[in-house]
Amino acid sequence: MGRFWAGLLMLVMGISGGSAKAQYGLYAMGSGGYLGSVNASSGSLVVSQNSLSAYGGTFGMYGSLLRAGPLRFGGDARYVIESSDGSTPYGNQIRSGLVGPRLSLFSHAVPFSPYLQAEIGGASTNYGRYASRSTSFAYQIQFGLDYTIVPHLDARVEYGGGKIGSAFHGYREEMQQVGIGLAVRF
Repeated sequence: MGRFWAGLLMLVMGISGGSAKAQYGLYAMGSGGYLGSVNASSGSLVVSQNSLSAYGGTFGMYGSLLRAGPLRFGGDARYVIESSDGSTPYGNQIRSGLVGPRLSLFSHAVPFSPYLQAEIGGASTNYGRYASRSTSFAYQIQFGLDYTIVPHLDARVEYGGGKIGSAFHGYREEMQQVGIGLAVRF
């Protein structure tokens, strides 16, 4: 499964490389995540799990494909790892890999650049009294703002909301994340 996401990441960034005017960036953020409570079934047993708040980091890269005036259209790929102390041997964790399209507004005339992203991917969680590692489909919509500190270095603040779901167990968990960090533009 990891090879699939690595291949998809390479495809998104490879497509971005087709434009001589493309803008690329790498970012790292301190982030906090929240998973809502869920009732999951295991056979005839219904297990109620608690919500989870966790903290860690979000790391990724983005690239622009097309420009139309101040609008930039491209892609973003990210990896999120967040954890908290918990009742499981591994602690409580949220891990996700997401990739998808990105729309931003960029102008050299102003020091800030808002953006919107819609991403899909996979997420791994373990938390709650009956915790076990589970991997599920995930989607999230993020919006944020990059503020230019010096040329090619931006401060970034972001909020994202979405769902982690499992087709096998029939449940969906609310997933929210907030982050603050730095982005380097090339």
